[in-house]
Amino acid sequence: MVAFMSLPDAIGSFLKDGDRVAFEGFSHLIPHAAAHETIRQRKTDLTLIRMTPDMIYDQLIGMGAASKMIFSYAGNPGVGLLHRFRDAVEQGWPRPLELEEHSHSAMANAYGAGAAGLPCAVFRGYIGAELKRVNPNVRSITCPFTGEELAAIPALNPDVGIIHAQKANRRGDVLIEGIMAAQKETVLASAKSIVTVEEIVEDFEGLHPNLCILPHWTVDAICLVPGGAHPSYAQGYYARDNAAYHRWDAISKDRAAFQDWMEENVLSADFTPTEMMTIAAARALKNDDVCFVGIGAPSAACNLARLTHAPEITLIYESGTIGTKPPVLPLSIGDGELYETSVTTVPIVEMFRYWLQGGRISVGFLGAAQIDRFANINTTVVGGYEDPKVRLPGGGGAPEIASSCHEIFITMKQSKRGFVEKLDFVTSLGHGAGGKEREERYGLKTKGPTRLITDLAIWTPHPETKEMEVASLHPGVTRDAVQESVSWPVRYADALEETPPPTEEEITALRDLQARTKAAHERGAR
Repeated sequence: MVAFMSLPDAIGSFLKDGDRVAFEGFSHLIPHAAAHETIRQRKTDLTLIRMTPDMIYDQLIGMGAASKMIFSYAGNPGVGLLHRFRDAVEQGWPRPLELEEHSHSAMANAYGAGAAGLPCAVFRGYIGAELKRVNPNVRSITCPFTGEELAAIPALNPDVGIIHAQKANRRGDVLIEGIMAAQKETVLASAKSIVTVEEIVEDFEGLHPNLCILPHWTVDAICLVPGGAHPSYAQGYYARDNAAYHRWDAISKDRAAFQDWMEENVLSADFTPTEMMTIAAARALKNDDVCFVGIGAPSAACNLARLTHAPEITLIYESGTIGTKPPVLPLSIGDGELYETSVTTVPIVEMFRYWLQGGRISVGFLGAAQIDRFANINTTVVGGYEDPKVRLPGGGGAPEIASSCHEIFITMKQSKRGFVEKLDFVTSLGHGAGGKEREERYGLKTKGPTRLITDLAIWTPHPETKEMEVASLHPGVTRDAVQESVSWPVRYADALEETPPPTEEEITALRDLQARTKAAHERGAR
């Protein structure tokens, strides 16, 4: 019976050292995230199987995970050679790699034979080719009906077959659309199978019945991993990141550069402080929230929530876009993708009068340049207004967002320059001077800032004084580190907690969103 589980659990449970494993895909839906998790878990002595090993197999080989590869074409598509693959074959670094080389036709037939439960594949192939000489698993047989000499090779039956797909439903059926190679055959031929997916839906109602569907009883594990095929593409979700394949050519030529890249992008600390901040901020949002989104860090958190646990959240930007679902993070509040993916777009006058000041928005998500202990924020000037040291952008929509939304979340990095005893300028009201001032002096019925999420901690207001206090420290963060980055004496909640670290789903979704955003913005700059 299929099991829904995290990717680390699936790799840890099903893939063992010494296994024959296929991470199958043909330019499309390549399961990069699953291979990276395999590297992180230090799996070794693997026999890698794939028709077209490319960047991700180069990484597995370069990290010493493979002792053998069964394949038909190894290259960086449209770019050139695989340098870590070459180094292993030509120089034995980081370990020698045994090769069993076939043609595409042979691999396709061998997968088909494995899926059919046959011992071998018989086909018309290798005619005049020398692969028969160097590969002892290529044999010849005589057709008992025509006397024709045909090629025969062993069926492919991986211990574990791993693919990426667009959707799974709650029952565990898997939907794949777009260009396919041997993904279906890989699952059917393998003793165990893991499928990572972009999303999990209730059912496939309304979808064309001829889309490739693997029934739930053919799959062992399903893992929700949005962006799990990046930098390859997922039809209907995101495009191929061609720039990543070009960058890989230069990175992989040098052993040290390769190791540095793998350490930073795959092996390093599971997450950075900024990633922890963004993920913690995203977690604060609920599926039924209507959220007024600030640009920058708030936008990243809100869209991450939409891509993970809150797919039905309504995101609103100041430009008037309501219910927008941008494929990448916008550079500004008026970017075209916000309009193109919105449920509706209204004039800015309507946005601020009817929607914001009408009290229809549950959460306002803001950033800040300066913040004080009562969560009042400054985005206007550092120094005096008439003669500033630093002239900041200004308030934009923040002053009314801060007063009109039911509650306010703030996200920013901690530093003494930003966490100040006294603001140089109050751009947007938090809790004023504390206590009941927000309500009694300013007549506001909204809650104001209820959460401040930084790269070190999560802060919440004291129930009575409204001074922000640390409610949760991020993993590995000490009280000293928090105090060193704040200009006032820090207070802590009585029940101080530790923020749960990012899950594989969260970190993968965030990094994919950032990578897609970078690629899109680079294309736009050219």
